[in-house]
Amino acid sequence: MRLSVVVPALNEERNVARAVASAREGAGAADHFEVVVVDGGSDDATVSVAHSAGADAVLVSPERGRAAQLARGVERCSGDVIVFLHADSTLPDGYAEKLRDAMKPEHSWGAFGFRLAPEERDDDDDAADPSTAARGSKGPGGGTARRFLEWCVDKRTKWLGAPYGDQGVWVKRHALDSVGGVPQQCFMEDYELVKRLRRRHGMPCVVDAAVTTSSRRWDAMGVARVTALNQLIVFGYAMGVAPERLARWYTAGRNMGGGTKRWDTRAEANAEATKVEER
Repeated sequence: MRLSVVVPALNEERNVARAVASAREGAGAADHFEVVVVDGGSDDATVSVAHSAGADAVLVSPERGRAAQLARGVERCSGDVIVFLHADSTLPDGYAEKLRDAMKPEHSWGAFGFRLAPEERDDDDDAADPSTAARGSKGPGGGTARRFLEWCVDKRTKWLGAPYGDQGVWVKRHALDSVGGVPQQCFMEDYELVKRLRRRHGMPCVVDAAVTTSSRRWDAMGVARVTALNQLIVFGYAMGVAPERLARWYTAGRNMGGGTKRWDTRAEANAEATKVEER
């Protein structure tokens, strides 16, 4: 198995090293392995941190947006199996062996399970925003809310065949090519890709191990608000609302109330929207 892990990143200097390390450390079962980080125009140290963490290639996408980053990574990588890993997520221990064991000849695509964990925070972050720190201690970073959300994701993935991008979607290159590659749209590209793969290649092969994703969005906004907002986005997409408008809805929803960042320009808002897990 020739395995490539593609990591799109935007202002993820605090997380990208863990993503790269998890990809490298769990790749032992692959005959060939590489991790490719594609930066979307970060204004922090994401690129240098990714280099230092041991990424085999660190590219800068000529276009903003996660879809363009993923496409650039696919173009650069050489694996016949590609894993898409968000920069605020980590792959499970031994993931390559577990993927190899789960993947049968008839399987063309799939994903891993889903787990939430609190993002590591510096003391000065909590001092600057104590309300967010307080919400995080009671939110889905631990306890019943997190477990329930993970259970819902597990059932949706297995029963509906609808994993989302924060579950480490994997795909064989021929299957990705057969659906036209990563959909080039400003928002919901993960959702659209999964829909196309399911339609053409059937239900996903779900690896019995979980990708761990930062719970920062849930900690900042609260479980009910994140869930309601993202279900609104999914419903709107199903009804034919343009991805550009959905991106603005998402950003507006995040900016309602405290604990979320306000963006100064539409470009910044859309750049942030590319990082949503459409949950």
